[in-house]
Amino acid sequence: MAKGTLTAQMIINYRVDQGMDCEQSRDIQWVCDMLNSLNIKERALSQQQLLGINKHIGSIPTGRQRTLFKALNQVLFYLKEICNWRLPEVKEQVFRDESMMWLLGISKNNQLAGECFAKYKSQRESFMNERWHNLGWTLLVLNFEVAPLHLSYWQKILSTPTSIEFFEGQFTLKVPHSKPIASYANEKTMSFTRYPLPAFPLRVLQDFYKSTAVNGLTIKSLLDAINRWVDNKPYYFAPMTSSKWLRTFQSFWHNHYVVPPVLLRDLSDPMRHVATLEPTKSSFVDAIKEKSLFIPPLKQTNFVDENKELGTRNAQWPHKALIKFHKQSPNKKHLRPVTPAWEQQNVLPKLFFLFTEELFNEGGVQKKTLPPQSIDRYTNFYKSLSPLSFDDACDSEKLHLWAHTEFERLDDKTTPWHLYNFLRSAAHQELTDQLDLGQFERPELPSLVDPFCLNVSQVHNAVALLLSSQNGDAMQRLFASIATILGYYGAMRRSEVLRLRLGHISLSPQNKQLFNIVITKTPEGSTKNGKTRIVSAFMPESAAKLIRILLKIKAGSDETQPFLGFQHESIHFRSSHYIYPATQALKALFGPQIRFHHLRHGGAELLYLQGLHLAYQRQGCHLSSILQDEATQAMLCNESCIARFDFWLEGRPLNELNVGLLFDIISKQLGHSSYSTTRRHYLHGMDKTVEILKPTYRQYSRAELRYLLDIPVNSNDISRILSSLSPEYSLLSNKDKKQFQPQLAESQILKKMKLSHFMGTKSTANNKQPHTHGNDNFASLWISSLPKDFVDKHTSSFHYFCKKSFISLNNETLDFNTVSNQWLQLTQGQYLNFTNKELTALKTLGVPRIIPHKPKARASEETLDLHFKCPCNQKILQAFKTLCHEGALKRYKAIFVLEQNRKILNSNKLNMVKQQFLRKGDEARQHIIPTGNTQLTITLKTLIPSTLLQQALEEYFTHLISQKG
Repeated sequence: MAKGTLTAQMIINYRVDQGMDCEQSRDIQWVCDMLNSLNIKERALSQQQLLGINKHIGSIPTGRQRTLFKALNQVLFYLKEICNWRLPEVKEQVFRDESMMWLLGISKNNQLAGECFAKYKSQRESFMNERWHNLGWTLLVLNFEVAPLHLSYWQKILSTPTSIEFFEGQFTLKVPHSKPIASYANEKTMSFTRYPLPAFPLRVLQDFYKSTAVNGLTIKSLLDAINRWVDNKPYYFAPMTSSKWLRTFQSFWHNHYVVPPVLLRDLSDPMRHVATLEPTKSSFVDAIKEKSLFIPPLKQTNFVDENKELGTRNAQWPHKALIKFHKQSPNKKHLRPVTPAWEQQNVLPKLFFLFTEELFNEGGVQKKTLPPQSIDRYTNFYKSLSPLSFDDACDSEKLHLWAHTEFERLDDKTTPWHLYNFLRSAAHQELTDQLDLGQFERPELPSLVDPFCLNVSQVHNAVALLLSSQNGDAMQRLFASIATILGYYGAMRRSEVLRLRLGHISLSPQNKQLFNIVITKTPEGSTKNGKTRIVSAFMPESAAKLIRILLKIKAGSDETQPFLGFQHESIHFRSSHYIYPATQALKALFGPQIRFHHLRHGGAELLYLQGLHLAYQRQGCHLSSILQDEATQAMLCNESCIARFDFWLEGRPLNELNVGLLFDIISKQLGHSSYSTTRRHYLHGMDKTVEILKPTYRQYSRAELRYLLDIPVNSNDISRILSSLSPEYSLLSNKDKKQFQPQLAESQILKKMKLSHFMGTKSTANNKQPHTHGNDNFASLWISSLPKDFVDKHTSSFHYFCKKSFISLNNETLDFNTVSNQWLQLTQGQYLNFTNKELTALKTLGVPRIIPHKPKARASEETLDLHFKCPCNQKILQAFKTLCHEGALKRYKAIFVLEQNRKILNSNKLNMVKQQFLRKGDEARQHIIPTGNTQLTITLKTLIPSTLLQQALEEYFTHLISQKG
């Protein structure tokens, strides 16, 4: 990938937008060239590299040394804030000092901000009746009532009438970024953030678009307009620079709405956050629902035979056949290649097929439609890549090691970019969605954000889908559902959920909906930053009860065992059987772009909103018109917020704590060393945040209501509107009615406004998923789905976990260690299901006796043996081979006892047993009887713990063999 892309213009543009001082371009470019020459490959600057730069600058004998040191700080500040670099601690302290200087610069404008707003308020009252149109006035309205932004952003907004967009129950202002910082963006499709647009600035902005020519607006023309406006009554202010105006508006928001410095930076810097993108379904998503959520990826299709000689080169790389299909004439009917299976030794053929299919269906990053020739060119590096096995693809560390190795090895001018796009596609496939794309971005460019997010109802819908699935066994559905719950309410990473130990999650003694989770290093891996953290996960009773059930089921088990899964399972097996189904459910409901990691995004946003609700003492219904989700509102009520932050509050009211630490506390819960990471990658847009800063209700004068509702000045029609908005209005006397100023919410006003009259307003449909399942009682949903008994006589299936198992675990006549061993011995939960051929062989051997066996070791539990009594002949031999040499019973050791009449010892029966029946590890004995026929007793040592299963297995085999056909 091309180096040397860090330029002075990037830093200058950013600092100008923030109203910050900036050194000369040549000095900043000197620093950029110095950093580019270091060929840094990760988003970090080491202490040694910093010392080298300082030494080089220190060798300059002139006064330029001072300006270069300042330029270095300005460049590093940009790399930290926008590119997400880690810097040496000595520089972190410098930037903390710079933040204090920034805040001091804002504070110097406190008096000016107060005077300006007081005069703006008085002028605002006059405006309601006079209703003038002026660019300078519009800028005052937007900065006081929407957000304090630099004029460069207002220039883009005022020049683009489509900046207004109805989104999630409110009107918002789309603010484009100067550089693409979202994963969906590029140089042509800019990323953006959102700010809420209240009723009054919405109407003013719409009037501006209708009355003013938006072409030709520049930053200078905006600055001249606002300075001309305040040169007159009632302001009489001297002209100010754009930076001075920005600090003045920032001062107003800091003091009027009590916005802390960190949040004030977020508010006034659109480059610090990316708007949330709602999940949207793709054309093939519904197909996911039709197939099982719980079939492991290697078993979803027939396994590719690695030893089979493939006929053509395209058969090995099926994406080439797909490209050829699209190259052919559409007038001729051709058979479209089917999606291939996963290969055990190399998953790249299927990943390339899926990548190619996406390019044909969705287009490229810059063009909606791509010709087959272009797609062929974009994927022609496939033969240059080293194979990636299925097991390595499931292992996060090995997957990233493979990707980094390929990046280092492929140094072609374009291949690394094509490889990056291929990895972007792989990151959205269930098998490889643990790919962290941030590790492969150019460190000198803004770090990209994946802005998808889920709310409470959406997560609960996914859990309900998993629990109600007709596929998968009971424990698999339970584990996958709890993985989803922990990913959201614990805001845990995929690897953290997989590595969580039983001893690392505990129920709070004071609150049954609160869990303390220790996320630390385990034998299966370490945390992302190498540090241990304790997460406080508060969740609704329905979700909490599901976790309590699992804790009860596993009571007494080894606390070092994984929380999700049985004993003796590898992390790859758990990922395939519990995380993969959860991902499948999310994609089935919300589209192919959703990953398991987006549960963490949603959990982080919920935690952030809970913290702000506490800090600003807002009610849970404060964001009701925006969220449009009662389940999320319930998690934002005061009781829920206090419970979530109980680990910090410890029963104390928030005003007794240093509220300034709130954002750091949130970051530590997420395992981030800096709030900047939390804010940038997990908190999307300002559309909810700004609404929390403001009270739900405020007073509206009759004049303002007339203006907002497009009613002529002094019209009496306002009485009709007031009667519908406020029931108490009709009870007032005529005199009191004239003085009445109702307390109303913005949402009430927006419902009354004639929005269809506004030109250029773009209204987008609300993509929030409805809460379709209705039943949030996850425990009853799971328990009701449990099979009544081990044996299902209607389907001839054996369920290793049923209501009998669950009841026995609850009354402690059965423990989870035994359940785990039963699951392991029952061919890892494959329930002893037999193919038709195996079933015929089983009928040939006859109904086995199930006999408990007590091992010699006292500590060992009683296990079950399968005893078959049958003749010793070729028919029995073939049946045994079908079942035990290659079939469902092949993992069990066999002991053969041949009973022979002493008169026929010269037969070859014993040699037949030893040479044809016996497998490696089996035993054979001869028993001579005085009379009777020759008989072969086959004992299969299953090691299946006998608890509850002896009678169940007897019934099962009896039922199977008695079936006709």
